[in-house]
Amino acid sequence: MTAQLDAITDGMGERTDEAATPSDLTARLIDTWFPCPEVDEAVRTPAGSGLSEKALFTWFASRPIAQARAAVLCSLLPDSLENRRDVKKVVLTGDKVAMAQLRHRISAQYGPKSPVVLDMFSGRGIIPLEAARAGATAVGTDLSPVATLAGRLLADYPLRDWSTEPPLPFAAIVDLPEVEDTEAVPTPSVGRGRRKRNTQLGLVGFGNEPRLLADVRAVLAEVGRRVTEQVGLLYPRNPHLNGEIPWAYLWAVTIPCDGCGRRFPMIGSTVLRHPYNRTKDKGQALELVIEGDDWGVRVRDGLPQQQPTYRSPSGRRGKSAHCPFPTCGHVHSLDVVKAKGLAGQYLDAMLVVAETDPTTAQKRFRAPRPDEIEAARSPQLPPGSDLSVIPDEIIPVTAGVDAQHYGFKTYGSLMNPRQAALMAWYARAIHVIHQELAEVVSSEYATTLASYAAANLARLARTTTRGARKQSLGKSDGTEQNRVKVGDVFTKQSTLAHAFDYLEAGPGKGPGTWSSMSVSQLNALRKVLAETHSSAGRPARFRRASAVSLPYRDSTVDAIVTDPPYYTMIAYADSSDLFHVWFKRSLRSAAPDLFDGSVDGKDGLQDKSEEIIVKGRGAKGHGDHRTDEFYETMLARAFREARRVLKVDGHLTVIFGHSDPEAWKRLLAALTDAGFIVTSSWPSRTETAVTGVATISVTVSIGARVAPAKRPVGIAAQVDAEVTAEVKGRCRGWDSDGLALEDQLMASYGAALQVVGKYSKIITPDGTTVPLEHYMTLARRAVRDAIALRLDELPLETFDPHTRLAIFWHEVHGRMDVPKGEARFFAQSDGLRLEDLRGPILTETKAGFQLRHDAPGRLTPASSVYEVVRGMAASWSAGTEAVAACLAAADRPPTDAHLWAVVDWLTTKLPTSDSVAVALAAVKRNRGSVQATAATQTTAAAVAQPSLFEEAL
Repeated sequence: MTAQLDAITDGMGERTDEAATPSDLTARLIDTWFPCPEVDEAVRTPAGSGLSEKALFTWFASRPIAQARAAVLCSLLPDSLENRRDVKKVVLTGDKVAMAQLRHRISAQYGPKSPVVLDMFSGRGIIPLEAARAGATAVGTDLSPVATLAGRLLADYPLRDWSTEPPLPFAAIVDLPEVEDTEAVPTPSVGRGRRKRNTQLGLVGFGNEPRLLADVRAVLAEVGRRVTEQVGLLYPRNPHLNGEIPWAYLWAVTIPCDGCGRRFPMIGSTVLRHPYNRTKDKGQALELVIEGDDWGVRVRDGLPQQQPTYRSPSGRRGKSAHCPFPTCGHVHSLDVVKAKGLAGQYLDAMLVVAETDPTTAQKRFRAPRPDEIEAARSPQLPPGSDLSVIPDEIIPVTAGVDAQHYGFKTYGSLMNPRQAALMAWYARAIHVIHQELAEVVSSEYATTLASYAAANLARLARTTTRGARKQSLGKSDGTEQNRVKVGDVFTKQSTLAHAFDYLEAGPGKGPGTWSSMSVSQLNALRKVLAETHSSAGRPARFRRASAVSLPYRDSTVDAIVTDPPYYTMIAYADSSDLFHVWFKRSLRSAAPDLFDGSVDGKDGLQDKSEEIIVKGRGAKGHGDHRTDEFYETMLARAFREARRVLKVDGHLTVIFGHSDPEAWKRLLAALTDAGFIVTSSWPSRTETAVTGVATISVTVSIGARVAPAKRPVGIAAQVDAEVTAEVKGRCRGWDSDGLALEDQLMASYGAALQVVGKYSKIITPDGTTVPLEHYMTLARRAVRDAIALRLDELPLETFDPHTRLAIFWHEVHGRMDVPKGEARFFAQSDGLRLEDLRGPILTETKAGFQLRHDAPGRLTPASSVYEVVRGMAASWSAGTEAVAACLAAADRPPTDAHLWAVVDWLTTKLPTSDSVAVALAAVKRNRGSVQATAATQTTAAAVAQPSLFEEAL
């Protein structure tokens, strides 16, 4: 990196390493200790999970506050009883006194210049926020301009002092959305309605309201007011409800029937509102009314009386479109429905209108009036500019956007024409208001306020697309409250869903509207400001930059704490392009370094040429460059950059979680290739329903240092023994903490690498270098052995290899599908090949592999105990003689302890209603008869009998 590239604030890169002695900084908490139990407990609370911080901006898979705080503090502080005690307090409760003491020790540790903490994959900025709150010079980089903006909104702008900015030029406070004042920054109160300035905290507004919060409220309200005026003709008011604008409209895509040629709507649900017994609410349902060759809509009270037109056959998967005309009834398969979309045959039709009853606040539906249908036909668009008003950027074929499979090829087409027009008016209002503000307040403050308004636009995009379905909460029997709201377009965290019937939120007041989004954003900002101002931290700084080319000088960073992309789990840029196209239209003048198009890819979307993720199999089929090899190579380059900018005594902390060992293999290989050694690994149960990650439950905080220059060469046998002992020792602590077996497997990789990192290389007697994968396999085996799994007091290691694998597999995954990489590591742990297990023990599925519980093929003396037991279960319906024949065919003694131990064990592991469990329970009850019969049978006779299950394969 050249000296011309910016160094981050306060002379980053200018402080010499003499600011503290090596003995002060060589060992840090992360190397020897981490508050795992406190993190586990804290992430299950709203404060520890960071719900407010995450609600401020839409992003994917960010760190819980408690884990980020622990990782930052443990990466900066030396190990001492005082530091351990205070870190526990601030992680668990946010104790302000303990945090102040830790900030004081950090300041004393690093001298006159605060330590520099870098997050090179900063995402929404959770880690830099915690570094800033700890008093460090916090910097964050991310390749995505959307993520960079997210970081500024969370960890930069809220920590600045805006108290000297001039008043804004519009709307009185009384016209702004109401937010609760219960968690405002504590300052001496003043009379309500009087304005007050607090220069220390940058507060001005009603009572003790922070200045930034008051002005964001004003801007959000002004955007909403202007747009409501500008689109008035598009959304006719209801004269019977005090002239209110309906809060939403239910639409459906229509197609021409291949049977009769008449057009009909594809409706996935006819429920509008479930009944609710407590309030004697009968609920509402939608009905199609057929009149000749036309159809209409009627809203009726009560439960639905018609089936949806887009539905799955009873008891089967896969939806199809059913023509509702009585003389036709033609059924269109999903492939036919898709083909009609690709042929441009879709048309949108408004079905019903959603309003709020002013007396009961109940959401009610009605059929649309003719003027409402007409107003939506040709929506007026705002004036154009150098960009198209409606995003015309093409959706990449490899993006996870379901709508493109139905003919919707641009980001603008993800919305119906009126939805897109409303978004365009909001984008223009933000753009214009920024220009007006820049003439009154500082350019940075104008950018700040416009950016918060644009963040609200991104939140709105999540409920303003064809994928935003109506959610009718409650039950058909009326036993639960029957609320109605707009669903989120994102499913499985980052996949953009599509629906043929969807809800359009208008400019009125209700779920999914600008007003509703404004209130939730303001409440989140209020809480972030309250926490941030009390920390007395300095603003973090964020730049858009690639992790493989960091814009900082050599040896300038004290600690890197980062959460690298999760392999195949999330396509960050593809998913956030929905926001990016609207930011280009609202923030091109406010944030030109991010959204003026100069940093875009050739397709006008975010540049993904250096995005370090792995796309799925379908994407690879389209030639996407983000492959497994690309991921590992680029991650190694990124870690080499981390090594370059770290000081000699600097620390790298990597937070990572993935259920697939292949992901861990590539991460750890990248760390090793970059010249780092692992010094510690600390598992935490952070991925819960609070964070929305369903695929993993544990993440691991990995401490790393630059590898010493003179490390000894290790001898394979000796290192194997060290790794085994280390992992087994860790397992005792993990068991005490209640860590699940599958999570111990994930945590074991870092523990193994701690041992491996002590050696420059590890060789076998013939001089061959031992690969990293060997130690991951060895670590898994050590976990399995450490749990001392016993079946009827028989140690697991005394069973045959296939049975041993089946038992351990069942303990970890049960009947779940397991990715191929994980299955391969399971096999290697017992010196087996996956190919040999396919059939006898495992069956291959679309998602990977699954443990077989069904009947095996023909049993022989070479069959494993697990296969024999499955054979016994499958034979039970034919009686005890058939069960006994299984033992004879496999040449197993009738009293074989291992066989009956597996029978007992599998019976308890399967649900009591499971057919295999029922059969084995019967076998157990008749054990004496089975054994007696088996004792009289010969192996030859058993083999001669026709197999009851030999065709199972």
